Amino acid sequence: MKYVSLIITFFLLTCSFASCKNYYVYNLATDMIFSTDVVFWDGYPTDLGLKYFLEDSLSKYEAAEIRSEKPRFSWMIYSEKDNTYQIKYRIQLAGSLEKLTGGKPDMWDSKDVTDSVSCGIVYKGKQLQPSTVYYWRVKIEDNKGRKYDWSEPKAFVTAPELDNAPSVLPLVKTKEIPKAIRRNVKNVFVDFGRDAFSQLTLRLNSMSDGKDTVIIHLGEQCTHDSVDRYPGFSIRYTNYQVALQQGYKKYKIVFNPDSRNTDPNQNESGVSPVLMPPETGEVYPFRYCELEGYRGALLYSNIFREVVHYPFSDEISFFESSDTVLNKVYDLCKWTMKATSFCGVFVDGDRERIPYEADALINQLSYFAVSNEYSISRNTVDRLMYNPTWPTEWILQALIIAWNDYLYSGDGALLEKYYGDLKYKTLNEIRNEDDNLIYTGDTLFDVNLFSNLHFKGTNIRDIVDWPRVTADDSFEFTECNTVVNAYYYEALKLMSKIAAAVSNNYDSRYYAKLAEKTRNSINELLIDSAGLYKDGLTSAHNSLHANMFPMAFEITPKENALKIADFLYSKGMACSVYGSQFLLDALYNAGEDFYALNLLTDTSITSWYNMIRSGSTMTTEAWDNSHKWNNDWNHAWGAAALNVIVRKLAGIEPLEAGFKRVSIRPQPGDLERLTVKTPTPKGEIGVSFSNKVGRHFEMNVTVPPNVTAEVYLPGKLTPEIVGSGKWHFKN
Repeated sequence: MKYVSLIITFFLLTCSFASCKNYYVYNLATDMIFSTDVVFWDGYPTDLGLKYFLEDSLSKYEAAEIRSEKPRFSWMIYSEKDNTYQIKYRIQLAGSLEKLTGGKPDMWDSKDVTDSVSCGIVYKGKQLQPSTVYYWRVKIEDNKGRKYDWSEPKAFVTAPELDNAPSVLPLVKTKEIPKAIRRNVKNVFVDFGRDAFSQLTLRLNSMSDGKDTVIIHLGEQCTHDSVDRYPGFSIRYTNYQVALQQGYKKYKIVFNPDSRNTDPNQNESGVSPVLMPPETGEVYPFRYCELEGYRGALLYSNIFREVVHYPFSDEISFFESSDTVLNKVYDLCKWTMKATSFCGVFVDGDRERIPYEADALINQLSYFAVSNEYSISRNTVDRLMYNPTWPTEWILQALIIAWNDYLYSGDGALLEKYYGDLKYKTLNEIRNEDDNLIYTGDTLFDVNLFSNLHFKGTNIRDIVDWPRVTADDSFEFTECNTVVNAYYYEALKLMSKIAAAVSNNYDSRYYAKLAEKTRNSINELLIDSAGLYKDGLTSAHNSLHANMFPMAFEITPKENALKIADFLYSKGMACSVYGSQFLLDALYNAGEDFYALNLLTDTSITSWYNMIRSGSTMTTEAWDNSHKWNNDWNHAWGAAALNVIVRKLAGIEPLEAGFKRVSIRPQPGDLERLTVKTPTPKGEIGVSFSNKVGRHFEMNVTVPPNVTAEVYLPGKLTPEIVGSGKWHFKN
């Protein structure tokens, strides 16, 4: 009886905490950062408080410093009851934990606010001070009549200067030991299993002092049990010499900066590279390590690498299906999202280490499919506003990236901050008023426009796809190009939505009208007598690109959709890894899910599987080395398959900012089984289905609280509307 009593007492004590309740508020975030109360040391989290971080002068202590004068607050809700929605909230913020928990918030008390919004709520209290720790909490009331307890308090620290720049998390490190160590006659060969931007530490033994020298070879490619010294293209290889000291000593390799991605003015956009923070140090992408001339034994405990990346949870996303190729493609892309986040900004891998809009767009969508750390996206948007790159269409993509940030996170801070800049990014200044199209030719030079765009290069020109020779389907460039104007329409359409989001109804109506005029002109002037889009106003050529972009952006008239879908089918993957994003979006928009799935699981040279077959463990810059002379093996813009799997195959897409309303519209093709979990700012959404084509379709859906889901079964035109909970559907 004594032990039974102890067990009962322990159970009662444990269940007094919020985690044992069947409804509570959790995962409080400030400026979309959850870990605001964590202090890091050299890339690793500590148990230290934020006050210690402020008081200590050691440079390697880091925290996510909030840089906003008026930060925004978000949270998640846990409830075991179906169809749970928040109807009220109350936020309190104080300058000390004692004042907050004592019910005397000295900075802000929102009082009860009748609203369902739980993302991006703007601070409206007293002026925050720099370099100060604050504490906040929230409680809510839901539609079931339940009044929630106060959440656990959450702390954040303000930056030394409140300049309203995006707040970001420190870069972190993950320690990894090798997957395999093999010795040959002269050398020791080490395989870490996959490529990553890392730092290397070894513990080596020598019988003498300074007489033994070891050459350490590092690279992304190997030949047999040796690091490939001449991999070619932009596949990375380097080596370092280490003079050993007597006895067992630890050696951390200090990587030299590479002028290609650290020196300014190394790219034609005039954009400075993103440098590694001094407290983190330089990194290098490698999978393999070879120790030339080392005669001692190398144990697994004597060598490790530290993978540098943005904070990333492996557990909040998941995918598994009946197709083994598709599973490998998902894993390839998911690892790419984590591994290429090493700069804290979406960059073009190790080539130049700058954000390109096209890279960032695909990277952003795929990152959102597996991570709810939205601050890296916001940091990228912030940088691109003042550092656009040279392709015409990519400048227009700034609107798409900014809108996605808001749509997925629910936080409109960047839309408000850059509203004026985004209007310039539409390129509406150069619109032809006669036909509402833009004429860019192959190059564009306008000093006044460059100034408004913050463009630092010498000229802007159309790109369509890259590399042109192997990926543009012989696109014929004219003064007025279809691909550019498809992007122009999309930019106008999104500018209308952005204006509405910041409550500028006049601008919203203005851009909506312009978008509709441009759509009409595209369909009247750029569709030929055969019903296909031609490459440009004066062209007679029909390329894959001229037809997939209008379909992807939902410009195509219904009467032309089937003909254009057939045309896309006839072309195959006649585009680059970048273009594949829009080809697959176009195919799913046209209902061509069987063919789209075939492309996702293809094993030809123009496939994601070919990247794996080539030996890369991150997505590559081109489909194959033969497609690009400087192809690299760490390029996140090749990861479109990841977001397409979640957005189109599983069909999970936000309809309202912050996933207040979401569409779940799977397009399974002939895939027999799928299970996916994807994060949102309100919690994870899960979808699993069993599919027997022409016989039956069953699906389970998990929806977090405060979300309304529109669930479409294959072949059904009207959705079933559900709220939070676990739901089963059968067709």
